[in-house]
Amino acid sequence: MVRLYMLLAQGLAATRHVIWATIRRRVGDKTLTTNIQFDLIANAKDSLRRAVNLLAWKEIESTDARFKHAITNAAHSIELLLKERLRRQDPDLVWENKAKNTNREPRTVNVDNAISRLEAMARVNFIASDKMMIQYIRKARNEIEHYEWNMTGREAKHIVGEALAFAFEFGKKHLDINLDSEFREDDTWAVLIDELYEFTRAYAARIESMIEERGEQTYYCDACNERTVPVRSCSCELCGHWNNADII
Repeated sequence: MVRLYMLLAQGLAATRHVIWATIRRRVGDKTLTTNIQFDLIANAKDSLRRAVNLLAWKEIESTDARFKHAITNAAHSIELLLKERLRRQDPDLVWENKAKNTNREPRTVNVDNAISRLEAMARVNFIASDKMMIQYIRKARNEIEHYEWNMTGREAKHIVGEALAFAFEFGKKHLDINLDSEFREDDTWAVLIDELYEFTRAYAARIESMIEERGEQTYYCDACNERTVPVRSCSCELCGHWNNADII
């Protein structure tokens, strides 16, 4: 029995030695000592990137799973973009009690309060359909993350298409960030436009409106057939196609 205990003790000592040797080796790995950090924009971009890739590239997951995760990521990205606009107006506005330093654990505002504060304090206007879309996709996200989720494929395509269109427009109009630029570096943007008609139509309408807000007229792109080409330019702001100026 004594010998058995001695063997067990030796085994435990050897195990501890291996564990500590492994830890000492890994301490030299900078990935274990470097902080992982995402600011609001980086965090929003990461979720947006995930949503776009899921929708553009069908081979990533099953159709149902792609739309489920695309909805949660799109909703998350929109929430963070709203908070970034609040932060730029006043960092305290991001927090529920308008002050991070409270006795309780600080909590950021929810989407409804973010919209209300942006309208009241940053003069950011939201049309009724955008408010409804944000509430709808937030509801879907909560169902997915906390209970059960049931939605038709048509509904899923519509809501995620509208959500992405809103995110890209909000980035340009209120944050001065072109969120779609990285997707144009390869085929992702072209595939997204081709695969998700609901997004293409929704974003095309927003692009046309933004061009007109600049005081410019538009004409139809001879590639994507959307009215997203400024008269002063030959480049389609949706698909990037260079149009023949003679067709104006």
